[in-house]
Amino acid sequence: MAMIDFNGVKCPVCGVPFQEDDDVVVCPQCGAPYHRHCYEKEGKCIFTGLHESGKEWSPPSPPKAPDVSAEIKDRECPACGCLNSHSALFCSRCGGSLLGQPQRYQNSPPPPVPPHPGQSQQQPPPYAPYGGAPQRGPYIPAPFIFDPMGGVNPADMLDTGVSFGDASKLVKQNTSYYMPVFRYIKQTRRNKFNFSAFLFSGAWMLYRKQYKYGAIFTGLMFLLYLLYLSASVFVATPQLISLMEQAGMDISQGFSPSSEQMLVISQLMGEDPVIYLKVCLPLICLVLMLAVMIFLGVRGNKMYMNHCVRKVREVKSANLADEPQMTLDNLGGVNTSIAVCMFVCYFLLVNVVPLLL
Repeated sequence: MAMIDFNGVKCPVCGVPFQEDDDVVVCPQCGAPYHRHCYEKEGKCIFTGLHESGKEWSPPSPPKAPDVSAEIKDRECPACGCLNSHSALFCSRCGGSLLGQPQRYQNSPPPPVPPHPGQSQQQPPPYAPYGGAPQRGPYIPAPFIFDPMGGVNPADMLDTGVSFGDASKLVKQNTSYYMPVFRYIKQTRRNKFNFSAFLFSGAWMLYRKQYKYGAIFTGLMFLLYLLYLSASVFVATPQLISLMEQAGMDISQGFSPSSEQMLVISQLMGEDPVIYLKVCLPLICLVLMLAVMIFLGVRGNKMYMNHCVRKVREVKSANLADEPQMTLDNLGGVNTSIAVCMFVCYFLLVNVVPLLL
């Protein structure tokens, strides 16, 4: 009996797989294989059902591969954060490895191992990216894959009835920054500083189509800047000129007070707090402007996230037949024209308004 036909097949009595040197006997009726001692122990073939039906024994079929589509997606890719099936080896989005240390070589070929002394250097086989077959040509690294969601699963819920995918359709530009920030705020309930909101304050909000609060903060910054210019021209500067004249300074010769004159000016300001307040009024306006900028830098991302959630809910609750403009494409994105307009207004405010005062 050719043993190669049964190598690896389990004996139906003891369950031990057959090896090449095993003494195997075969049932003359159904063809089932046994170890000789197992068959002698039983005294007969155990597959009596096959004998009665006239069927022949056949080896068991190999186990089927698991159905990946039916598995729970609980394996997170360390590179992009996408959730993959439990038995997956590589990420379905970016192709990164999900086993071992996927960040060790960043999915690139490992460095060659130096040969032992006296051993000739052998050329390693071409590296196969992502677990494929070895390549015949030189290794070509996989192209960089840009994830517009920044590693956030679009199906995850940002808020009740609003997914991250819905919010990304409203944000449109720079979703790779805002989606991870929204997830961070949702998970930690802490804010993340936004430098664009800090630098441009209300103009940034108008650019991101937050028109209500954008108009409020833009008007507030405009008012504070006008107060700063007015306080500098009509309050602080005349008061400083008066103090310098009382200290005996000749203003026509420039502002170069001596230590004695500076002491007199300090004493005059200390005697009357109103004078001190008038001199410091422009600085107070600048501090208030800085406070508004810091507030928007700290709270800007949270306010924008709430704006996106509110707009998505409005779109989902609107009847598109009656209000065709109530779509994420129309309400989302950025307003470039208002950004250009704000730049022109800022230029005129800084360069023209001081000349008029």
